[in-house]
Amino acid sequence: MANDNQDYSRLNNRNKRRKPRKWLSVVLTIAGVALVVVLLVAVLNDKPTMDDQTNAEDGQSKKTIAEQVQGNNDSSSDEQDTEESDEEKQDDEKEKEGKQDAEPSDDNVKEAYTKDWDPVGTEQSGSHTTTFEKGTQDWNEMMQAVGGAVGLDSTSMTVWWVENNGSGGNDVIATVSAPDSEETFRVFASWIDGEGWQASKVEVLKENDKN
Repeated sequence: MANDNQDYSRLNNRNKRRKPRKWLSVVLTIAGVALVVVLLVAVLNDKPTMDDQTNAEDGQSKKTIAEQVQGNNDSSSDEQDTEESDEEKQDDEKEKEGKQDAEPSDDNVKEAYTKDWDPVGTEQSGSHTTTFEKGTQDWNEMMQAVGGAVGLDSTSMTVWWVENNGSGGNDVIATVSAPDSEETFRVFASWIDGEGWQASKVEVLKENDKN
């Protein structure tokens, strides 16, 4: 009987020692699970979601479109600046050459201008009579005034038409062009007594209406 009591006491003491160890194991297990859960939550929060990726892509798309629009605006602005610059250059050239814009005589005129052209001089004497016969002194001097107004050689330019413009034959209109160019000019000229023929206006034609 005494042995039975002694064995019971030992078993009881052993169970008492095991209980704290069991609780310690449970606590450690719970702590480990909690730590794993915390780590998983932290990792999942760091990963970009589909919404984040979509927002990022939308932002990049909007930025790209904005850059394209800005690029188009810059390109349009550059083209406009180039056109304005070309117009300014043409105006400057006109001013340097002493040209002034004039009123076109019809819708076939691309550009019309006047200039302070000098009379070409004359070898004719006495009363002047305008002649439209090629090779005459009056014709040659008339063509000198016409060609000089548009920078063409009077002896090689193509003369398409010459007509009387009033004032008793002392005003004429000549349609001419360079032999190797499609650009056609309409030149107004007048006879100045004692000084010869003088150009008064030039019109650059859209198309040759005397061809």
